[in-house]
Amino acid sequence: MELSHLPASFDGATIVYLSDTHERLLKATDVEKLRRRADWVFIGGDFAEEGISWSIVRQNMRLLSSLAPTFAVYGNHDKKAGITHLSKLLEDSNVLLLQDKAVYLQKGTEQIRLVGLDYRSTQGEFLLQNTEGSCSTIVLVHDPLEALRLELDVDLVLSGHTHGGQLVLPVFGPILLSKAYRVVRSGWFSLKRSHDDFRDGKLLVSRGFGTNHLPLRLCCPAEIHLITLRVSTAKSPDQ
Repeated sequence: MELSHLPASFDGATIVYLSDTHERLLKATDVEKLRRRADWVFIGGDFAEEGISWSIVRQNMRLLSSLAPTFAVYGNHDKKAGITHLSKLLEDSNVLLLQDKAVYLQKGTEQIRLVGLDYRSTQGEFLLQNTEGSCSTIVLVHDPLEALRLELDVDLVLSGHTHGGQLVLPVFGPILLSKAYRVVRSGWFSLKRSHDDFRDGKLLVSRGFGTNHLPLRLCCPAEIHLITLRVSTAKSPDQ
């Protein structure tokens, strides 16, 4: 993924990204192939749900944080699960919760900004207005419609929530996904809203790793993303 403002020292840096694990238990074999390949791990919310066994969440978080420094945001189901217990579990698992919070990721003397927006954040616009100059910014936000509502002018937005529809029928498409989310069901999207829009950032909507309501998927496989950051070719000295 090319980022317009990415510093040269970040070229080739990698992010493991996943969202919506819910009650699905990660196994060592699920993440072992990613070991020593990730600079950071980002979790896009709904890593818990109401009534979940906390041992599942604990194992998932510890496995992911064993790969690289790990950051997470809450999704709607996390709020229902009980954030008092959940926040302590994340802390004990070495996962930094970005609940309407920004941090800087460092490579040498250069840095990029990572902003985590709480589910249904009321501080999103304020946090993003405080991005310094042309600093490359990545945003973690569970709900992709929230990203579009805020009209984010950033390099990269990572979200989930939709499960890609989870149950998708040929021709008919997703049968359980509300109409509002069908335009951002899963995959990569431009933040540009019109021909004259100057933004060139991208939005990734993950299909997620777990399931919701029904423990099955149809024509909509689960996914974990390995994202390689690249300096924009427009900035490359070879161009």
